[in-house]
Amino acid sequence: MTIASYLILSVVLFFVMIVMQALANIKHNGLGPLAGARDELKAPTFFLERAKRANQNMIEAMVLFTPLALVAIVNGATGPNVVLGAALFFWGRAAFAPLYWFGVPWLRTVAWAVSIFGIILIFFNLLPLI
Repeated sequence: MTIASYLILSVVLFFVMIVMQALANIKHNGLGPLAGARDELKAPTFFLERAKRANQNMIEAMVLFTPLALVAIVNGATGPNVVLGAALFFWGRAAFAPLYWFGVPWLRTVAWAVSIFGIILIFFNLLPLI
């Protein structure tokens, strides 16, 4: 796979995470209250709170990963270590989401660390471009 493939898959993963949060919210509150002003929603469940935090964490991660992936693609810096970094990012995030949703300690942190290591690996491989 290429770094572009992992970038696209990461966007798909993020979309799935957003849909999961939305579906859980619909199940919990019903579609009617969510279509309105949302002033009087039920207190969120632990799952909803975790899904929201996982999505926020994914936003933060994508803000780091996406520009690095694009710089690598534009500059042809798509060597094996850059692709490995993108793979680590994607698979770490793919594991992170359900581990966060279901409140699995330690493994969630390991998955997060794998994804961050992927970002760092890409970054260090792009340093010669500076």
